Amino acid sequence: MQSRTMLAALAIGLAGAGSAAAQDRATVTACDSLIATRRIDAATGPARETPEAGCRRISRADIGTVEQRALIGGAPYECMTVAGAGRCLWVVP
Repeated sequence: MQSRTMLAALAIGLAGAGSAAAQDRATVTACDSLIATRRIDAATGPARETPEAGCRRISRADIGTVEQRALIGGAPYECMTVAGAGRCLWVVP
């Protein structure tokens, strides 16, 4: 009986994690500078979520076309037009 309760709790926890992940896919981190974008991209774990100056979360729906591209160390970076931003923002891959 106790194992069923534990399985139910695990299933609820996993369902909650799935919905949080789906929410994160609706937004991306975008930065004013390529340097800040690269720092976030290179970070791991909780450091990846640490805010960098000039960066913010934006809705994927607000992203337009590519204005600039850069290939650094084999990693592609794109500066995308963003509704209301006035200039392109570098999107963290």
